[in-house]
Amino acid sequence: MAVLGNHTGGGRLLRASLALFALLSLWAGWAAPALAADRRVIPLSNLRDGQPEVTLHGETETVALRAVLPPVIGLTSAVLTLTYENGIDILPEKGSMSVFINGSPVADLPLAAFRGPVNASITLPGSLIRPGENQIVFQTSAQHRAICTVRGTYDLWARVNLAASSLTLMSDGGVPEPDLAMVRQLLASADRAREPLAIVQPGGEIDADHLGWGSMVAQSYGLLLGDQTPRVVAVPVKPAGNAPSTPPGTPAPTLESLALPGGKNILIGTRDRLAPLLGEARAAAIAGPFLGVYPYAANRGGPEGSGAGGGFVAVASGRTQQEVDQAVMRLADVTRPLPTQTAMIVTDAAVPAAPPAPPVQMEGRYRLSDLGFQTVQHSGYRYTGRFGLTLPAGFAPVSDRSILFHVNAAFEGNLGPGAVLNVRVNGKPAGAMEIDKRSSGIIENGEMPLPMALFRPGPNLIELEAELPPAGGTDCVFAVRRPTFTLLDSSSIEIPGFARLVTLPSLGGFANTAFPYGGTAGGEQAPPFDLVVVGRDPAWFGAAWSLTAKLAQRAGDLMAVVPYIGWDGLPNDNALIVGPVAALPQAVFTSAPLPADRLAGLLEAGALIAQAKARGEPMAAADRRALVDRLRLGWSGTAARPGPARAGTIPQGMGQPMGVAGSALTADGGAANRWQRMAGDAKDPAAAGRGWVPDWARRLMGAAARYINSWTVEEAPVDVVALTENAETLPEAALLQYRAPGAEPLTWTLLTAADPRAVDRAMRSLGEAGLWDKLRGGGALWSSAAPAITTLEVSRPYQIILNPFDIGNLILILARNLSQRIELLFALLLGTAVVLTVSMRLLLKSGHRERSGS
Repeated sequence: MAVLGNHTGGGRLLRASLALFALLSLWAGWAAPALAADRRVIPLSNLRDGQPEVTLHGETETVALRAVLPPVIGLTSAVLTLTYENGIDILPEKGSMSVFINGSPVADLPLAAFRGPVNASITLPGSLIRPGENQIVFQTSAQHRAICTVRGTYDLWARVNLAASSLTLMSDGGVPEPDLAMVRQLLASADRAREPLAIVQPGGEIDADHLGWGSMVAQSYGLLLGDQTPRVVAVPVKPAGNAPSTPPGTPAPTLESLALPGGKNILIGTRDRLAPLLGEARAAAIAGPFLGVYPYAANRGGPEGSGAGGGFVAVASGRTQQEVDQAVMRLADVTRPLPTQTAMIVTDAAVPAAPPAPPVQMEGRYRLSDLGFQTVQHSGYRYTGRFGLTLPAGFAPVSDRSILFHVNAAFEGNLGPGAVLNVRVNGKPAGAMEIDKRSSGIIENGEMPLPMALFRPGPNLIELEAELPPAGGTDCVFAVRRPTFTLLDSSSIEIPGFARLVTLPSLGGFANTAFPYGGTAGGEQAPPFDLVVVGRDPAWFGAAWSLTAKLAQRAGDLMAVVPYIGWDGLPNDNALIVGPVAALPQAVFTSAPLPADRLAGLLEAGALIAQAKARGEPMAAADRRALVDRLRLGWSGTAARPGPARAGTIPQGMGQPMGVAGSALTADGGAANRWQRMAGDAKDPAAAGRGWVPDWARRLMGAAARYINSWTVEEAPVDVVALTENAETLPEAALLQYRAPGAEPLTWTLLTAADPRAVDRAMRSLGEAGLWDKLRGGGALWSSAAPAITTLEVSRPYQIILNPFDIGNLILILARNLSQRIELLFALLLGTAVVLTVSMRLLLKSGHRERSGS
């Protein structure tokens, strides 16, 4: 049942009635509080990143939202409240917006002439709502009131305000006590989607073990969230006697008295460290690798709808560090369910099994039905549809090749001139096919080449748009027979051979596929990487965990991590480095695209501007310009050399051996510490697959790749001064990717900011503003004051050949590189012509001498 209302004079009576109903409900709540034991209001803006609205265009369009709902006892009612608006040109008799819950229709809302936002209240049958994953679908159908042409369809739109729309769940039994089987559902629940996951550390400082444990839990959290950007924070809990600000006689903190940022919390550590928080009875249950979950009264005094129920603290512990390893790995293994009990001793610990690999399209021909697209029949003047194509991390397009789209379609109706089927790839025009009566209304295996260069590694979006103009003018009211277009799922995409090559740095590939830190490239799992955090503030650890969680989400699997605290040497593997720009050693910036001093000045200035705006006191334009002028004055004369080591840094010369950070060594010590051994065990099968290749052959191919790279790629220095042209958007955080110093083609990715508050604001805006999908090039600079990404072009590119012993792959790589450097191709062709000319002349001269007898 749907109830509608407009924000106009005619809606005053309805608002008065709603107010009276609210007063009666409040009185009823005082009289019988048991009837409203639990009320959860879930804003629909919690269901997706980016802008809090959904816009549906054209005559028909469908948008689906994924909603993970928490478990409740005795669901009495569920109400979906929507606020939407639409364009003024929609014909009321022909416009509607249908709402579906889990495939069942629940409302058919009108799209009438615009008079203001419309409110709709839809009472849902209790049988449609279930704990766990649910799907909410909006589908519009509209027709123009005066213009029955393709142009008129662009005036048709409807917009749902997700921030003002919500799903309310009422139950008379309250919230069930959490158990381990509920933990994953509670982590992804939509009612707490905006709350961060808090990883609690007993003690004053976070050590390398806790950094590693937190990274595994954060990765599993990212996998549970689907496409939403995860946010993780670190919460160290100091004992009462060690906290300098705690008055004497204050009791020690306990699990019930912890001040945590939300209702999703995970406490990790050995039994001895957790015992003061858990109490004797709970600590006594830790007789091995232990997992448990306890309710937590979150959001006390918070806003209405956040509720105190449903919060929890999960515990992963053990008597030794190795037992904590087993408990954390069992908790992080999303492929195996947890039992319906509040605590367990882990007896089935194992290396987490890889989940089913997401479908990746290699060379070959794929029907649209294989890509999740179903046959669609559209009646109208403009059809829009889309499907996805996922390419491997090593996809390197050859510029003169095309991906072929074989179209099977049909159309009917009296079409006019200009009917066409357009195709866009990742938002860019890729091809078009004319539709006319000469084909008798049938398109059978119509071939449309799509430039391979428009595709990229990872997910690609292919959009279809059929424009079907009518043969003559028709009155829209009486336009009964409109053109009909049918696209069959027997249509196919044919992918030709492509080079297995990765050109780095590439934040776009990093954001889409997690390469080179996770995922599969060239048939092999990504090797373990080093996670290095420089800085003691919890904000840096939360940023590192949030970053690894997002990468695991894009890789589709848990990644092998070796954690390090501080900087005692250069990492041996690919590395993610997180820390304040002022505390990072000079060795981090040896091959970075920006000098340390200029980057530090830029981020510190951006942090001042963002902090002033966060306080509600934005900096005056004159002050911002003066700040920029001081930056440029400080940079004058130092354009060609990196800045000196800053105060508080650890100077690190390039001559120092490439060792590992000593602060990462644990109790069982040694260069191959516990985390390195675990990472190696997790990736042993992948390592065994390439054991047949001799080391000397790999070194030889690596040297050849470096040589080829030296004359096929171009270096472009970053213009730092240009980054200060707009004084209103100076960045406060930076994500840079570049090649590590040394002979091996290793990659470093650096996340840095001026201070902990700046990195916390920046990581929040990275997810909420939907900036993650805008990462490109070799660097990204952004600020929470004006959430927009400034992209740095790749300054020192390098290439990694994934299949170095495949001759066909090497030929494709050579063709690709030569096509990008036309001057080299011209020189090669000219040299070949010269050699052939000289050789032919010598052969002819020799033959002439033989015939003449000389």
